[in-house]
Amino acid sequence: MIVAGEASGDLYGARLARELENILPDITCYGLGGEHMRKAGVHLLADVSELSVIGLVEVIKHYPRLRSILKTMKRELKRIHPDVLVLIDSPDFNLPLAKHAARCGIRVMYYVSPQIWAWRSSRIRVIRKCVDHMATVFPFEEKFYRDAGVPVEYVGHPLVEDAHSSMGRDAFLKAHRLSADKKLVGLFPGSRTSEVEHNFPTLVQAAGALARQRSDVQFVVPVASTLPADLVQRFIRDTEITTSTAGIYDVIHACDAIAATSGTVTLQITLMQTPMLIIYKVSPLTFRILSRLVNFTYAGIANVIAGKLISREFIQHEATADNVAGELQRLLSDPDYTARMKKEMGDIRDALGEKNGSAEAARLAVRLMNSG
Repeated sequence: MIVAGEASGDLYGARLARELENILPDITCYGLGGEHMRKAGVHLLADVSELSVIGLVEVIKHYPRLRSILKTMKRELKRIHPDVLVLIDSPDFNLPLAKHAARCGIRVMYYVSPQIWAWRSSRIRVIRKCVDHMATVFPFEEKFYRDAGVPVEYVGHPLVEDAHSSMGRDAFLKAHRLSADKKLVGLFPGSRTSEVEHNFPTLVQAAGALARQRSDVQFVVPVASTLPADLVQRFIRDTEITTSTAGIYDVIHACDAIAATSGTVTLQITLMQTPMLIIYKVSPLTFRILSRLVNFTYAGIANVIAGKLISREFIQHEATADNVAGELQRLLSDPDYTARMKKEMGDIRDALGEKNGSAEAARLAVRLMNSG
């Protein structure tokens, strides 16, 4: 059983399911996920879109629905009793499921670690008690878990496997009726409804401010499959901003600069070495609470890995249209600045190595099955 609580986890879960089938052709996979996992042959027991909320206030608001889904997954876990349960990130949902699995005598593999090195480190006690093996996607996480007494293996990041575009920039521009004579700026609002509602208005306003400063810019927005169909359109209805459902790497490759909401996509952008800035806003109450709980210097994944600021971050009160527009202007007009950024992004890609994360995770899951 594979449980993914968000869009990126759905993608990782789908790849894992395919790799498991390569090893064990007669395997049956159940789980919680989205369209990617469904297409990979996973029998879905609940849809990932039902979990697409973020922030403490938002979670409280949707708690009855989230609790109902968790109850369903616990019931199905006990009924199906899989050989191994693979949990992908989303600790607030998955750690209670791990406890239930442990009580049912089901082996648990955690794939894509919760960021307990950044906040709520007390969760390591639950992981040590209920998780049989941790499969980490970043090298620095391996030592953290080993020191904490948790069986762990660095399997490699699954995003490294296919960080390349399937179409050239010219083909992308032509397909979306965009001008080859203008700079293309990507506005990446996130994959959760609450992320879009909190961050996208600022990105749209920044696009308007930048367009008033220079006439050689155009904008594109990738729309995640986990979002309601009309959500993005609601914010850009009276603009000339273009939307795209093309592959995320095709969108990234076509862009000259990107303003992205913090999340997995910022690592995808880093792997493609496209200059970017990062913003992140949540509800004021959530931010006040998190500012007391979270212990990290950087929000962007690449910045965390590098231990320094590669791409500028504008968090909460600093995430203003003027700040975003100003940084986009620099990304489009300062070649020395972007050249340094691209080089450091390349260093991040090199640091992640060439492991096939999905295949390594699948092999680890099979070893857990056999050891049971």
